[in-house]
Amino acid sequence: MKTDAATLAQEAGNFERISGDMKTQIDQVESTAASLQAQWRGAAGAAAQAAVVRFQEAANKQKAELEEISTNIRQAGVQYSKADEEQQQALSSQMGF
Repeated sequence: MKTDAATLAQEAGNFERISGDMKTQIDQVESTAASLQAQWRGAAGAAAQAAVVRFQEAANKQKAELEEISTNIRQAGVQYSKADEEQQQALSSQMGF
C-alpha cells in the first residue's frame, strides 16, 4: 500500500463525515420517536421505546467507533510524516546534503 500524510488526513476526514452523517440520522430517529412517544401505549409502546433505546445505543457505539478510526488514521498520518522527515534527515546527513 502506498500512501502519504495528506491521503491519510483525507481518509480520516471521510470517516468524520460519515460519523457526522450518522449523528444526523440518529437525531432524526430520536426526533421521530419523541413525536410519537405520546401515542405509544401498552406492550407495543413499551416494545417501540425499547427498540429506540437499542437503536440509540447501537448507533452511538458505531459513531464512537468511526470517530476512533478517524483519530487513529490522523495519528498514523502524523507518525508517517515524522518518520518520513526523520528518514530524509538521516539520508541527507549521510550523503552530506
